[in-house]
Amino acid sequence: MYLDIPSARRSSYSSYGRRREGSILRRIGFALIALVLIAIGASIYQWTRGIPKQTLNETFASAVTSPGTAAKLPWPSGGQAAVAVAGGATLASSTDAKPAAIASLAKMMTAYQVLTDHPIKTGSGPSLTVTAADEADFRKRLSQQQSVLHVVAGERLSEYKALQALMIPSANNVAVLLARWDAGTVAKFLTKMNATAQKLGMTQTHYADPDGTSAQTQSTAVDQLTLAQKAMTVPLFARIVRQPVATFPIAGALFNYNYMIGHHGFIGIKTGSDSHAGGCWAFAAQRTVDGKATTVYGVVLGQRARTTGALIQPALNLGRRLADATPGVVKRVTLVAKSTPVGTLDAKWRSGIPLITEQNLSVVAAPGQKYDAHLTLHVPSGSHISANTIVGTLTVAGVSTPVVTSRDAPGPTVKWRLTRL
Repeated sequence: MYLDIPSARRSSYSSYGRRREGSILRRIGFALIALVLIAIGASIYQWTRGIPKQTLNETFASAVTSPGTAAKLPWPSGGQAAVAVAGGATLASSTDAKPAAIASLAKMMTAYQVLTDHPIKTGSGPSLTVTAADEADFRKRLSQQQSVLHVVAGERLSEYKALQALMIPSANNVAVLLARWDAGTVAKFLTKMNATAQKLGMTQTHYADPDGTSAQTQSTAVDQLTLAQKAMTVPLFARIVRQPVATFPIAGALFNYNYMIGHHGFIGIKTGSDSHAGGCWAFAAQRTVDGKATTVYGVVLGQRARTTGALIQPALNLGRRLADATPGVVKRVTLVAKSTPVGTLDAKWRSGIPLITEQNLSVVAAPGQKYDAHLTLHVPSGSHISANTIVGTLTVAGVSTPVVTSRDAPGPTVKWRLTRL
């Protein structure tokens, strides 16, 4: 009624302002509560989000070279050769040598295959019966002046005696006899031989017969060296090839064509020669390397005397020179030092943690020799990794060292977890 009275109007305006101000404050309060709830929700989401996996970054080279200049060994001017100290890498006269005929070195694989299929646990092993076909094969090869063992139909040879005949007087006919006994047919046995060669990494090798008379039975010095070292880990094989003579029921005493056996530290393993292959020799010799008694292995292929045409003698002479020279050019060296960086352990919440070798990798090696390096790493479990945690292995020249974290690798901080995108 008296709204035109100033005091009344002021009272009305004041009440309206208070209502308006309260509404604004309520809206601001709701907004703040909403923002707080959003912030809390976002924080919970950020905190409970999965943490990104840590990753590995390999930085180590795939090969390591022994310090020093290339080894100077009395390599042949013709043919090919390779040597190795037991447990060490192979040194070869040519890294790209082509496969060549190997003559009776083929019998190393024949013996190795037979002993793999029929290991002799006690005594002389099972008996093999000589058939009429075996006797006919003997007489045919005898007429061709091949190296043979005299056998007659119905005769029984133990596996051990047959292996002696194969490796000592290098009897070609016994190679075939053993192949048939082992696999039923020569063809099936050859399939086994070639499969074993591939399994051993002998990628440049092909066996066309079990005795090596075929010029198509070919290999390289490096491949044959691989086989020689592997075969010598079979105790019975190593015992047979170390024998200078063996006695047989009909043939009597027959001497080893490898007449270096028992002389100058030679303890095996096989000679071979023919017009296709030249003179060949796979050898094992006891020598002192790095102050310790060890075995030097070697293979020489394709040797011929220029003046006389001799085959075996040049191979034996070269093999002895290589066996004698090898200890003088190899020595213990550190291929990879302790604490060498090989990679990093990376995470999005921190910088990379260097991964290092825990130990020195020291081997007896020739200077200038290249070795393949094999690095295997795995991401450790958990987000926080302590210093010196093993995360892998580095292997070079058959020697390994653990790979560890060089320092603590902390997990994600609260700030990072709450503010990450």
